[in-house]
This record gives sequence, C-alpha cells and structure tokens, in this order.
Amino acid sequence: MSSTKAYRQPPSRSQIGFEVVPPDDLEVVAAGQRYTQHREDGRPIGELEIETFPAALIIDRDGVLSAKASEETGGMPATPVKLAGVSGYRAEAVGTAPLPYLYVFAMAPKDGVQSGLLVTVRSASPDWPAAEALLQSLRILTRNGRAPANDTGETALPLPLVRPPDK
Repeated sequence: MSSTKAYRQPPSRSQIGFEVVPPDDLEVVAAGQRYTQHREDGRPIGELEIETFPAALIIDRDGVLSAKASEETGGMPATPVKLAGVSGYRAEAVGTAPLPYLYVFAMAPKDGVQSGLLVTVRSASPDWPAAEALLQSLRILTRNGRAPANDTGETALPLPLVRPPDK
C-alpha cells in the first residue's frame, strides 16, 4: 500500500492553487512545491519545482505563457501543451551536469484567473518517470474548485511529458 499523500496549495483571491500526488520514490523538500530524487550512491536523478506566478492572462494568455516558458529556458522556443483542465506552453533546454535536462511548463486554466503555474523539471537523463507521475497527478485549483476539463475534451497530455518530443 502506498504511503504517498496529496499536497495542496489552495488558491488565494488573486492566485490559482494546485494539488499533486507525488510517487513514493520522490523526496518532498518543500511540501507541494519542491521534490527531488537521488540514486543510492547519492547522485541526483532529478528535481521538480512548482510555483504560481501573477500574470495578465486575459488579453494575451497564450503569449504570456509562451514567453514565461521560453524565458525560464534561456529563450528556447515554447510549444503548446494540455494537461487535465489547463493548457499552456512547454520549453526545454540541455545544459551541464549533474542535471542537464531542463523542462519548463507554464500553464493556466482558461477561466480568467490572473495567475499561472510554473513547473520546472531538471533531470540527469532525458526522461524521468517520477516527474511524469507527479505531472500526471497535477490538478489546478481555482476559487471555484478544480479547473474545468479542457475545451477539447482531453483529460491529460499523453505520456511522456518529461523527455524531448519525438522528431
């Protein structure tokens, strides 16, 4: 039986919130906001951070989210993504060890909330199953409850999220 529990950051008057259920093999560094995983020899496998950010999303929602993802990866181009109840942009970059692979997701529900969610994933290899599992559990919370389902009827982005897209 899993001992994993959900972490929740409730929405405030001006910000969205979120809920995640991390897999058991992730170390919780800051409840609901930062997670890490290490090999038995102590070398890092990856780290994942979740934070909310204020943004004027009503006029140019896609432009703001795309720019945020791109900015966090040093100007790399961002591509559209959809998760359960939200959509946004994903950008990636490859840097130096020990965690060279960087994936950034900037997303928000389409209900006019003036904030977004930024998820930053750094990993030692191009894929990281524990980050995949955490991202698939992510739910955006608004003042009215959970974000509604995507307009397209999709419930989640197909796996994997954390790896370079197939060319």
